[in-house]
Parts: sequence; C-alpha cells; structure tokens
Amino acid sequence: MRPTPDDSSEALARGAVATAGAALLAASALAGALAWRHMSLMADICGSALTAHCGWCAATVALAAAGLGGLAWALRPAPGRAPA
Repeated sequence: MRPTPDDSSEALARGAVATAGAALLAASALAGALAWRHMSLMADICGSALTAHCGWCAATVALAAAGLGGLAWALRPAPGRAPA
C-alpha cells in the first residue's frame, strides 16, 4: 500500500516545479534574445533557404516547452480530488 503524500509535501513539490517552470521560461526568453541577435548578425532568418537553424533557436523552443510543461503540472488539479 502506497502512503499518500500530505498537503504540505504536495504544495512544496508544486511550488518547486512552478519555480523551475518559471526559470525555464526566463531561460527561453534569454535564448530567444540570443537567437534574434544571431540572426541579425547573419542578416538572415535561421531556417530559411540555405541557412540552418542555430542552437539558440532549438534551445528557445525546448526551454519554452519544458517551462510550460512544468507550469501545467504545477497548476493541474490534485489527483483524487474534484476540481473546485
């Protein structure tokens, strides 16, 4: 039989994951700014014609997806409880 987590440990986990999600979104914004700067230095948009996507473009998308996933997990209804 699995022990059920109490409300304080669940709240702590949700807060930690929400904080990590917010930090990932901030890192995504930074990577997006660096991607934009990289594109302006190349005078071309990444991924167009013969120019490949740079690592900053991939990092922007990956960090944004991870951050949104973390926030979605932290804000989901608690398992076994009816939403209010």
